[in-house]
Amino acid sequence: MENGGDAIAFLRSSLAKQSISLEVEYLPWQDAIKKAELTGYLGYYPAWPSEIMPGFIASPTILNSQIAVITTQSNPQDFENIEQLFSENKVGVVGPYTYPDVIKKVIKSYEDSIVKTTNDEELFHLMQTKQINFAISAPKVLNYFARQQNFPEPKIVTQFPDFPLVIGMRENAENQAKITLLNDLFAGTSSLATNYSRPKKLLLTYIDIPRITPFKEIMADVYSDLNIKVQMQATPARRGVLLLNAGVVDGDIVRSKSNLKKFDNVIVVEPSLGIINLVLLCRKSRPCDRDILAKPNNRIMSSIGDTEILSEFDIKAEIINNEDLSHTLKMLKKGRLDYALYPALNSDINIFQNDFSVVILRQLAINTVIHKKHAPLVDELSKAITARLPELTKQINNSTD
Repeated sequence: MENGGDAIAFLRSSLAKQSISLEVEYLPWQDAIKKAELTGYLGYYPAWPSEIMPGFIASPTILNSQIAVITTQSNPQDFENIEQLFSENKVGVVGPYTYPDVIKKVIKSYEDSIVKTTNDEELFHLMQTKQINFAISAPKVLNYFARQQNFPEPKIVTQFPDFPLVIGMRENAENQAKITLLNDLFAGTSSLATNYSRPKKLLLTYIDIPRITPFKEIMADVYSDLNIKVQMQATPARRGVLLLNAGVVDGDIVRSKSNLKKFDNVIVVEPSLGIINLVLLCRKSRPCDRDILAKPNNRIMSSIGDTEILSEFDIKAEIINNEDLSHTLKMLKKGRLDYALYPALNSDINIFQNDFSVVILRQLAINTVIHKKHAPLVDELSKAITARLPELTKQINNSTD
C-alpha cells in the first residue's frame, strides 16, 4: 500500500509529532518475529496481545483491530444461523497467526471445518474460488485484495469485538528508553472506545432441551420491552457459550451461573430465572445412585459443562461428551446408553421418572446472559426480567408437557 499499511501509517504519524522517525522492514509474519529478536530492532508490529512471544512485552494499544467472519457478495446462505455456518461450511483462517484466545477457542471447537492458509492473500483467493465458504479475517485486509484484483468487496457476516493492536517490544536494556517513551505516548489510546449504539436486533443462542420454550418466550418479551428484536438459534451447549464469549452472538437465553466463571466476556444478568437440577438419568433396568459416578466400568453421557459442575464428585466413570442434549435423551430412550447427566426443572423430574430412574445431584440457579459489549443494557434487562418473572414462574410450575 502507498502509505505502508494503515497501522504503520498511524504509528509513523503519531511518532512524527514527537520528532521520532520510524524505520520498517516488511517480512512474512513469522520471519518478522524472528528478526525482531536481533540487536537493533525494537520489535514487531502490528500484533494482537495473544501474539506477544517470550522475551517481548506488549506496548499500549496503538490501534484497534476489527476481525469478522467474511464471505463473498455472491454467497446466498442464511447467515443468522451461526452454528450451521461454522459446523457445515469450510471456514478459512491464516495458520501462522496466534488469534486472540476467544477466537482460538471457536476455531478449535469447529476444527473439522477449518482450513488453514499461509497468509491473507491465499485466504482471499480460496474464498473467491469457492474452495472455502467463509473466512475469519480483518475486513480491511480482504477489501484491499478485492480492490487490487477487481473483485466486489466481501461482506461481513458477523464480527467479533475489536481487539487491541500493539507492538511486540523486545524487552532488554537497549530498548528500555524506547519502551518507556512508547508507554507514555500511547498510554491513553486503549480508552478510545466507540460509544455504545443501542442495537435494533440481537442474536441469542439456546440449548435445545424440552423445557426451553417458556424461557425463550419470556426473553423475547423482555427484549421487546426494550424495543429490541431477537433472533434465536439452537446451539450445542459448549459451542453456544464459546460463540457468546467470542462476541459472535450477543447472548444466551438461559445458562447456569456455575458454568460461566471462566468466560470473561459473559455477563450474568440478575435476577435468576429459576432453579435447575443437574440429575443422573439411568435406564430402569440398571442400578441408579451416586456411586454410579465412581465406577470406572460405567459409561455416562454428559456435556462438558455438566461434568465441570460436578467437580466435587469422585468421577471415575467413563464420560462420553455430547453437547447436543436432545440427542442424549434419544440415546437413553433407545437403550444405546445406560446413564446420562442432564439439566432438569423440578417439573421435568416427575416426567423423566416415567422412563428413567432419576437421582438429583445438584441444584443450580439459572440466568440469562449477554456479551459484555452490551453491558449498557444490563440494568434495563434486570428491570424487565423482574417485572415478568412471576409470569415465567407460573408457566414453569403449570407446565406438564
